[in-house]
Amino acid sequence: MENNKGHGLAILRVVAGLLFLLPGIMKLMDPAGITGMLTGLGFPAPSFLAWILLLSEIIFGASLIVGWKTKYTTWPLVIVLLVATLTIALPGALENPMGWVNVLFHLVGIGALISIFLDGPGAWAVSK
Repeated sequence: MENNKGHGLAILRVVAGLLFLLPGIMKLMDPAGITGMLTGLGFPAPSFLAWILLLSEIIFGASLIVGWKTKYTTWPLVIVLLVATLTIALPGALENPMGWVNVLFHLVGIGALISIFLDGPGAWAVSK
């Protein structure tokens, strides 16, 4: 079993990275959509924040996948998930009991990112 040390973290890291990279790419295909959502939520400077959000998801998600500078790339993504939890998932859960699944999904993502921060990138990482 010692030969497999770090492989679980590597799988967690890659999957967590994909959970940000893919939505970030989708937002890149339609930045007006995310800008409209942020406008509707009352965020100041929604166009600027939309680009910060989608670039953060793409850059930090890709960094997670390859295991580059994970001590630094996890925290911006934790902030993204915390804001999404408080502004979208939690209000949705208060309106619809099935929305709690979305809240739990966000919390699992936050837990995964903190685990990667605490335990390192695992096997097959570009940097440790």
